Amino acid sequence: MGVGSRGSGVEDRSNQPATPNPRLAGRWAGEWYIVPWQVIFRDIDTFGHVNNAVYLTYFELARAALWFELTGGSLPTDIGFIVVRAEIDFRQQIGMEPIEIRVRIGDIRNTSFDTHYEIRTSNGRQVAATGKVVVVLFDWATNSKTPVTDELRNKVRLFQKRAE
Repeated sequence: MGVGSRGSGVEDRSNQPATPNPRLAGRWAGEWYIVPWQVIFRDIDTFGHVNNAVYLTYFELARAALWFELTGGSLPTDIGFIVVRAEIDFRQQIGMEPIEIRVRIGDIRNTSFDTHYEIRTSNGRQVAATGKVVVVLFDWATNSKTPVTDELRNKVRLFQKRAE
């Protein structure tokens, strides 16, 4: 019998919602939602610093954590947007060290909004990179974009204002 099958002694939880990833737990500071992260060996290239493509993964981690904070979701299927544009400005190399990934929501339009980022090293004192990602709200069932609701706009205002 396989893991999770009847009589295995292991409870099958495949139909239960996942709990939020504790590694993605963040905190509010001003308008920023801050996700602490430890750079891991796989992120480092042959030059000994974080490869430039990995920065987008860091943005994604923080964006997902912020979304879950705003919406109460915890599963990948709870993410109701797609990325349509991404930009990064690199300022300093990052090694295998603790970093802070900061994210906040900027302009909100009819079906999209901007997310702004800072990646910081040295206990948040040095900015290693900044960036902006535009996301469009998306309904996976209909495969189409959806409008930003007043509820989401109000949650963003409430969370970012409460954090000030």
